Amino acid sequence: MGLLHRDAALDHPAMPLLLARLAPVRAVAVPRYPLAGSRQGRCYWNVRDQVRAQGGKCVFGWMLVEIPGVALFAWHHAIWEASSGQLSDISPHPVTGWGVGSTAFAVDPVQDYPLDWPPAMPQVFEPLVQTGALDRFIAAEAEVHALRERYRDAEREIPSATCFDGDSDLIVHVESATDMVRLKKLERRFVPMIRTAESRRDALIPALTEMQHALLDRVENSARIAERAAEILRAVGG
Repeated sequence: MGLLHRDAALDHPAMPLLLARLAPVRAVAVPRYPLAGSRQGRCYWNVRDQVRAQGGKCVFGWMLVEIPGVALFAWHHAIWEASSGQLSDISPHPVTGWGVGSTAFAVDPVQDYPLDWPPAMPQVFEPLVQTGALDRFIAAEAEVHALRERYRDAEREIPSATCFDGDSDLIVHVESATDMVRLKKLERRFVPMIRTAESRRDALIPALTEMQHALLDRVENSARIAERAAEILRAVGG
């Protein structure tokens, strides 16, 4: 069993601390019904396509996720607001896939992100425990994000570069041979660094998983002991 994730509860005791880091307009529970044809990890474009087909508008914000016993974190996200005002999360969940559910969602005060070069927002963490393993993971995730951002910024500086949505990833197109050489040079420079940073980050997950499962086992054992004690008290009282 790997590291457990779940949709965060808006009434989680640490939620105010996470929201303070985001300064959202509001936080709401949004029904999640992934649409056929929507793609995992492509929420911005899933919503763009839905707006083109059905009207309404795109609402940017953060999906709020809990790693039980470890941390809350916010993942930049987009949902669909129908013309009626009804909010829906139409994208497959990054963890649970195509299952329906309820997305905890904090509305971003900024709502004018262009999708020609889409927003590259870091994940925002609120730790639930103080441990070096989590600190190292958060730092490693920040390193991955910083490298991806540097790569994207460097691509944007190429004079003829434009970015558009591909089937499974973003595609950067350039108009001249000179710019293609520059684009390939950036790819050779940044992609190995990003892959190495991702590997360093991913190598930290087993330690977090072990810590999480040990914590959850202690919680479960404490609950059993409390339940047994309550049974004894009821028996004595009876």
